[in-house]
Amino acid sequence: MCLKDFFKTSSFKVLMIAVVVLLGLIIYTATAGGSVLANMLGFVSSPMQSISTKAAGSVKNFIDLDGLSKDELKQMISELETENAELLQQLVDYYDLQQENEQLKVQLDISKDLPDQEMEAASVIGRDPSDVFYGFSIDKGTLSGIAVGDPVITQRGLVGIVTQAYATTSKVSCILSEEVKVGAISKKHSESGVVTSNIQSAASGLVRMNYLSGDTELEKGDIITTSGSGSIYPEGLIIGEVQSIEKSENDISQYAVVKPYEDLKNVTDVFVITNFPGKGDEGTEIPLASPGPENSEDAEAKK
Repeated sequence: MCLKDFFKTSSFKVLMIAVVVLLGLIIYTATAGGSVLANMLGFVSSPMQSISTKAAGSVKNFIDLDGLSKDELKQMISELETENAELLQQLVDYYDLQQENEQLKVQLDISKDLPDQEMEAASVIGRDPSDVFYGFSIDKGTLSGIAVGDPVITQRGLVGIVTQAYATTSKVSCILSEEVKVGAISKKHSESGVVTSNIQSAASGLVRMNYLSGDTELEKGDIITTSGSGSIYPEGLIIGEVQSIEKSENDISQYAVVKPYEDLKNVTDVFVITNFPGKGDEGTEIPLASPGPENSEDAEAKK
């Protein structure tokens, strides 16, 4: 191919366009007094610079510290600290109100299921680290209508019973306690017993349903609720779910290992049932929990 023919090819035209563009960039750089790369970067970064400049200018216009005396600065700091404290208190009040609203919603849901029961919402305010049965204190007492013997529940089920009541606080013993005994029933099989616990079971967050017959039909997965016997707890409160059926070592009866639906070790908000139909009526006395293999020695020592 001769040189004359090369000038007529498309390759030559592309080369000429590239040369023209390159010359244009060189001329632009020379006249603008900077590199092409710098100008391109400046084009990209200038909006961000504009925003930051405006923001800084706004802050400076809002708080111009130049010319302020030491006393004026102290006054400004004091006012800001006061405002900050007020905003913090408003935030605390907001969260308190939010928690109260959530409690009221839960109470409303429970009231729909238990329409004949009177309840008082309360929050856990303390736990005794030495209490191996995970009892706790709540922020409501006799001034709120709470009394010793009132059942304590959550939306997920039975928690325990009030064992001490003062003007503005109360002590609650969990159903994990060996001193708490609850008349219980399996509606599925119409079998009743007494739910209690001991140190070993409580450590695992479990309770036991005692006094089951040797040929009990209870099985894993069955739901256990309060039977209402003894008029201490209203009928129908959910307790938990059967995990296994075990044979008692000291007699021919059996017992069910039950896992409460509520996490009794970490409960934070509860409802105290202050009144329900049949409360305190003369009824069937709840029998004492029979000592199992774990606490039989303790029972023998008390004789």
